[in-house]
Amino acid sequence: MPLIAPNLDDLRFQRDLVDEARKRIIHYCPEWTEYNLSDPGITLIELFAWMTELMVYRLNKVPEKNYIKFMELLGMQLRPANSARTDLTFWLSVSLPISPENDSPVIVPVGTQVVSQSIGEEDIVFTTDSQLTIVPPKLTQLRRQEDFHKNYLPRLGIEDFYAFNREEPQVGDTFYLGFDEAYPINGHILQIEFECQQVQAVGIKRDDPPWVWECAMGNDVWRELTPSTFADEKDTTGGLNNETGSITLYLPLHMKPDQLFGRTGYWVRCRLEPRRPEQGMYTESPRVIDVAAYTLGATVPATHAVVVENEFLGRSNGDPGQEFALEYSPLLDLRDDETVEVEENRYGDLVFVPWQRVPDFSKSSRYDRHFVLDTATGQIMFGPSVRQPDGTVRQYGRIPESGRQIRINRYRYGGGTKGNLPISSLEGLTTALAYVSRVTNLNRAIGGRDQESMDELKERARRELRAQLRAVTPEDYEDLAKGATRTVERVKCNVPQNSNGRLSPGVVEILVVPAVADALRAGDLSRLQIDESLANTIRQHLDKYRLLTTILHVREPDYIGVKVDVEVVPSEYVQPEIVKARIIDSLNTFINPLNIAEAPGELDDLMGANWDGWPFGRTLYVPEIFSLLQRIPGVKHVLDVKLSWRPVIPREEIPPTGDEDGVEAKEDLTPVTKKLLKVRSNALLCSLRHEITMVDMNSEEA
Repeated sequence: MPLIAPNLDDLRFQRDLVDEARKRIIHYCPEWTEYNLSDPGITLIELFAWMTELMVYRLNKVPEKNYIKFMELLGMQLRPANSARTDLTFWLSVSLPISPENDSPVIVPVGTQVVSQSIGEEDIVFTTDSQLTIVPPKLTQLRRQEDFHKNYLPRLGIEDFYAFNREEPQVGDTFYLGFDEAYPINGHILQIEFECQQVQAVGIKRDDPPWVWECAMGNDVWRELTPSTFADEKDTTGGLNNETGSITLYLPLHMKPDQLFGRTGYWVRCRLEPRRPEQGMYTESPRVIDVAAYTLGATVPATHAVVVENEFLGRSNGDPGQEFALEYSPLLDLRDDETVEVEENRYGDLVFVPWQRVPDFSKSSRYDRHFVLDTATGQIMFGPSVRQPDGTVRQYGRIPESGRQIRINRYRYGGGTKGNLPISSLEGLTTALAYVSRVTNLNRAIGGRDQESMDELKERARRELRAQLRAVTPEDYEDLAKGATRTVERVKCNVPQNSNGRLSPGVVEILVVPAVADALRAGDLSRLQIDESLANTIRQHLDKYRLLTTILHVREPDYIGVKVDVEVVPSEYVQPEIVKARIIDSLNTFINPLNIAEAPGELDDLMGANWDGWPFGRTLYVPEIFSLLQRIPGVKHVLDVKLSWRPVIPREEIPPTGDEDGVEAKEDLTPVTKKLLKVRSNALLCSLRHEITMVDMNSEEA
């Protein structure tokens, strides 16, 4: 049975206050006989009744204050804003190596700032998370799969290298390029130049050869690479049939050295694999005379934040419980090398000694150099003195000596949804860097969230109290996983009992949807990927609450992309393009793993006020699409609705570039022949690029 809170504001203005006061007039003031509304006395009664009602209303708000105080007793605080993250790509003004004798690297220091180039808006600053060292690639191996023991690189110039089978190229023929692991090229822009024997006709389409480029990610895992299509980086090899040419590959940041048949290095391979009939097939193998590799730039992770170094907070007065405020807030969580430093006398010299950050002072002794930091407000607190029940006073945490300076050596501030910038928004370097010509973000910045609201804090408090700091039931795992980080938006827990034998006893599977509503609003399905750092954060958080024998698996849900083809008749005197945009927005909001509506009023009745995205395992019915579209302003008739689908693997999705090249080909989609699309229990629906056809009935009748 739910708990019913008392309503203290049960007095009504007219019935309980004004009328009750008028009844008492004859008892307390019998000579008052004028009760009309025009009488000044009646006006005073109504005034006092209004003031009384206002006081009772304010009294009724006391439980809200108690609610907040109870959450404070539980140690709960508003979580600060989250900062958006992206990868910044730096291009060099000259390729590396600059010369055969010069293998010097190019350094982009940690904390390098790049700003957005928005005209008339506040500049948004991103800073690099680590030092970027751009090195020249050291190509050391050129091998074929069929005779991998033989390195053809030192033999180039003496004999030609046949890239594929010399007699007759076959699907699956592969050649490998190996790079020295002493020169890390992960995240680099790799340009490979080929010199080949020119061949006029080999049965392939030169500008779309039937090959696939891949790189080794470690542990015998390969990742497909898409050759660059930028103006100065297009594939000019003609499928290794032009006399000279180059191909540019953007290597992933998480690329690692791998061992192939006993040989270790960074590996890039080219595999013969026709994927479209128009690509053709080699009738003879290309012959390579020479090959060389260069670096055009590299990529480094960056965060929406501004770095502040050596900010002085003031001097200690020697009292317990001192508080100091940082100049900027909210803060990002401090790194291991970021901390508060206090001046101390060491062997006659004043030096700054680092102190340790702790969540609270409950376990701190009077000798521990501890401080507490509130990242939301930027408040730094030192240990208080607390009087004990026996009358003694206990000091929690050390007190900085009187007169000593206090500073924080480094911190980062920023965050919020304003940092979720689209592709190519960050292009302004605040400082000039040697050999660096330009910079931008080739991926959308995601993860920025504003500070936690009071309603969100209340919801989190309910989840944590329900879980009671232990993970036993699936609901416990779901509630606690949401508290691991604010980048987690939705969670579903699978246990062996409901997995139809797919999970072994003792295994718990956590399906996570990240908080990427901004990216989904832009149609970028690649951001649904769960990277290893987020998975580790969730696992480490749940490790504190799970049973000792429980094994955790964190992964993405199964995503199903849905494309809707509709024919509608617009109403008279409306602009068809506006109606078309409304239809696309409604479909994208309805068929989506997250709630991407910017305002509650954008949610249709089909979704409801508590809609947080497509429910796990919910079937999509075609009549629902009819019902959704018919309620859109400007839609007169819905003539036809067709559905088609395909699996969505986030890491293989290509971010949209704003053009129409991303339209799904019909042969890649499976049409829905029935009036419904069944969805597995672990699956969620995503919107693909919908096709809207506006039909003019008047022109057809004419």
